[in-house]
Amino acid sequence: MRAIQKQQEPDELTQYRLQPCAMYDGDASFTPVKAKIREHLLGEQGHLCADCMQRIRVDTMKIEHWQCQDNHPNAQLDYKNMLGVCTGNEGQPPKNQTCDTRKGNADLKYHPANPTHRIDSQIKYLGNGKVLADDPEFDQQLNTVLNLNYSRLVQNRKRIVDDVIRLLGKKDGSRTPAQIQKILEHWLVPNRDNQLQPYSGVAVYFLTKRLKQASRNN
Repeated sequence: MRAIQKQQEPDELTQYRLQPCAMYDGDASFTPVKAKIREHLLGEQGHLCADCMQRIRVDTMKIEHWQCQDNHPNAQLDYKNMLGVCTGNEGQPPKNQTCDTRKGNADLKYHPANPTHRIDSQIKYLGNGKVLADDPEFDQQLNTVLNLNYSRLVQNRKRIVDDVIRLLGKKDGSRTPAQIQKILEHWLVPNRDNQLQPYSGVAVYFLTKRLKQASRNN
């Protein structure tokens, strides 16, 4: 999970909401609107799942309502309430499900696109690939609501940690702040297709810590 900067909602959604009795997935006229929403979400999220940060595409994603539609019907067409997420092992037993598929109608304490929630300062990653939070309630939600420490996700994040360590160790001696910053940009800046690297938040977390340490020692 990483901070997401929300952009302006699609014009198609703005127009659709003006219709009488407009509702999410209400009828066939919503289908092209939904396609535009998916396109916008992919763009502002760097084509990464808002929860686990694995790569998502139009045909491998779903739209999460941070406040679920059943309990918050007034937020069903609120673009700020929408996030692009993976399918989270949909169809598998609950113990294997992750992200919105696992979440269902449950609530989360922090919204990755709400700047006041400062999600990047809430989330921490360990060298073994596990994710955690200092806030006990949110930490429990990461594990039980989103199942972000599901084994495959942990393994994928561990590979990113190993890649970062290997990259930092390619040259003898300590890396300068400028060198670390250059590596960091690889994970912060989308490529020409506006895609971030999968699990980029993990690399950014460790490289930012290393950059602060290098800056203090420089």
